Amino acid sequence: VFNEGLRVHEADLLKPRSTLVSFIYPAQNPELMDRLSTQQCTVLAMDQVPRVTIAQGYDALSSMANIAGYKAVVLAANHFGRFFTGQITAAGKVPPAKVLVIGGGVAGLAAAGAAKSMGAIVRGFDTRPAALEQFKSFGAEPLEIHIAESGEGLGGYAKEMSKEFLEAEMSLFARQCKDVDIVISTALIPGKRAPVLIKREMVESMRDGSVVVDLAAEAGGNIETTKPGELYVHQGVTHIGYTDLPSRMPTQASTLYSNNIIKLLKAISPDKELFQFEPCDEFDYGTLDHVIRGTMVMKQGKNLFPAPLPKTTPPPAPAKLKSVAELEAEKQAEISPFRQTMTSAGVYTAGLSTVLGLGIASPNAAFTQMVTTFGLAGIVGYHTVWGVTPALHSPLMSVTNAISGEAHADTPEYMSVCVCGFLITQRMLDMFKRPTDPPEHNYLYSLPGLAFVGGYGASLAGGYSIEQMMYLGSGLCCVGALAGLSAQRTSRLGNALGMIGVAGGIVATLGALKPSPELLSQMSLAMATGGTLGLTIAKRIEISDLPQLVAAFHSLVGLAAVLTCVAEFMIEQPHLDAHPAASVLKIVAYLGTYIGGVTFSGSLVAYGKLQGLLDSAPLLLPGRHMLNAGLMAASVGGIVPFMLSDSFNTGMGCLLGVSGLSTVMLVIGFVLISSIMKSVLALIYNIPVSRQTNYYYLMCWGLCAAKAQYPIADMVKMLREQGKTVRFGIHPVAGRMPGQLNVLLAEAGVPYDVVLEMDEINEDFPETDLALVIGANDTVNSAAQEDPNSIIAGMPVLEVWKSKQVIVMKRTLGVGYAAVDNPIFYKPNTAMLLGDAKKTCDSLQAKIREAYY
Repeated sequence: VFNEGLRVHEADLLKPRSTLVSFIYPAQNPELMDRLSTQQCTVLAMDQVPRVTIAQGYDALSSMANIAGYKAVVLAANHFGRFFTGQITAAGKVPPAKVLVIGGGVAGLAAAGAAKSMGAIVRGFDTRPAALEQFKSFGAEPLEIHIAESGEGLGGYAKEMSKEFLEAEMSLFARQCKDVDIVISTALIPGKRAPVLIKREMVESMRDGSVVVDLAAEAGGNIETTKPGELYVHQGVTHIGYTDLPSRMPTQASTLYSNNIIKLLKAISPDKELFQFEPCDEFDYGTLDHVIRGTMVMKQGKNLFPAPLPKTTPPPAPAKLKSVAELEAEKQAEISPFRQTMTSAGVYTAGLSTVLGLGIASPNAAFTQMVTTFGLAGIVGYHTVWGVTPALHSPLMSVTNAISGEAHADTPEYMSVCVCGFLITQRMLDMFKRPTDPPEHNYLYSLPGLAFVGGYGASLAGGYSIEQMMYLGSGLCCVGALAGLSAQRTSRLGNALGMIGVAGGIVATLGALKPSPELLSQMSLAMATGGTLGLTIAKRIEISDLPQLVAAFHSLVGLAAVLTCVAEFMIEQPHLDAHPAASVLKIVAYLGTYIGGVTFSGSLVAYGKLQGLLDSAPLLLPGRHMLNAGLMAASVGGIVPFMLSDSFNTGMGCLLGVSGLSTVMLVIGFVLISSIMKSVLALIYNIPVSRQTNYYYLMCWGLCAAKAQYPIADMVKMLREQGKTVRFGIHPVAGRMPGQLNVLLAEAGVPYDVVLEMDEINEDFPETDLALVIGANDTVNSAAQEDPNSIIAGMPVLEVWKSKQVIVMKRTLGVGYAAVDNPIFYKPNTAMLLGDAKKTCDSLQAKIREAYY
């Protein structure tokens, strides 16, 4: 620095061959280095102390950053017009301040700790996973961007990120600026200008009275509107851009800085009489030689900056040691390569031998073609629905029912299935829409539908017979419909493709039959009647009644199987004596009649129980396991008789049958049907809700039985507005239909991005403050993991008992459908609240509204 009073540069005032200990920043001050070299100085730069474990006590940068982070919060509180902590006083309610800290270094963590200790709601963001974990340890909410990219850089700093990551980062900051009151930014990149993270429009979107503190102001600033070294107000937002925050706490800064220097000098020169040390150009990482060589930037006028890299790399994080039980389990799970390959080869040998056996036993080529179509359609259906998320199981089953009605669309009841299924699917998908979703133009999908149907009509008028290609197109559209229902982004396209496929299939069937005008009139009247009936049902049906509707539709499938088999037998009976496929036809007819009858009667019983017309208590019949096996085969009953028809019906029947089975059995080990779980919600009078920060709602069928999704959705909205983290956890088979609870919550206005599946939330339970179990029993039963002798051992469950506190809300302490006691009812962190669901939900909603509003 040039001294104006003495008219000389201060570096020239140093004695020759003296030692200087100070902040130098040699990369930014080459002129200063030249002057010190002229004086033949030895220079220890405190800003160059390596950030290694052994040098933590000498790291003056960390000491100053710690002070700057703390002082930033103090200055922000001084210019902020409200309390940091939330208060409820006689004069009114004061919400807590919301603080966003960008950068999880020393300064950022110090700011987060200071703001949290003052009672604010703190959120932290960093590109490094380790820094996010440190934010969490301070009680702050870590904000993440779900892009697989780490920001770990050299020297404890973050590195520059990719363009995609930065765009997602900007979107996150834009949302946060609209919500928070204070932003503290600390992001730096060594040797470069500080990245601009908060744009002008983000600052202008903040509420009047908000405060932003830019700790990177000296390097250009992270906030676009920052003026380095100044305090000013921009459109109601106070900007603090001071570059000397440590010097604004002089006593503490001097104390820490002097301690850093003393510890450094004692470490590099242990001799109490003579100060001497010698740098080495070859050294290992994290050693004292590393510290000395990194800190010394000049020796007797010779420039030593920058220091060479250490010979060894930083030590990796210690690997987690496995327990003896884990090692033993891995050893037992290991399979020799020979055994593994032999097992695989045996499976393929048995499969191919079975195919050959079917070929030898086939009565004719038509049967072989039917089996081929059956196998290919089954494989397509299986792989089409394998990736469907549980949240979309109900819309998928609705579309499946609609497509299944295509095979019998000439009757009123099955045309009603088609129309009702598609309309109900559209209603459910509309419930998943969010206010922020872009506008949709699904009416444009009528163009391919009109081209498909109209083109067939034109070709038919021109004398062309392209029914087989129409079947192919319709089949592909139906497969696309099922595949489209695998994700929210493509679900509406899937519903549209299903409509196009069904319409094409019906038109192609009519074109192939070429019915007389009288017959066509009867068929049109039947389809119009069924369509009108389906529209009426779809518009009036409630989402909670969908299981009954599905059971009723399935009974029609069974009835159709019975009638078709009987009619087919009556038609073919005169020819059975001489027909080469007589045995096969008889077996198919008998099995179709039996399985269809079981499907028809069983579905009617299921409808009666679901509707409350019959007692839902289980009846343990003798031979029930064989009956259950028959019921599993009943899902195929509806397609058996139609395999006697053309390949289109065969393909569609197999596709839908396998799709239905795969939907229910998706990745859950085995099916747990919780259709008769009765549940209620109890009021949490004795839980200090205002102090909780992380909640989970875990629900089952009792939620919709009591119509409790609406008050719960309102409670969640209020808690989220107060800065609480509230999420829903749904077991894949909770409720009477897979995915039905997801639809019910969407109907109540709960954003689907806070409704998580079992695999997504199980790992988060240990950090959960409060878990509210609403009506669930078997799906949260810890005996599945803790008791190897339990009949549900190994079943995937929600690990709710790992939360800090659990509230289980049920009508009674009774068992669930599996008739197994639930140990979580008696765990020390569990409280049982018994009562009526509707009343307690309304009371809880009123209490939360009274506390916060």
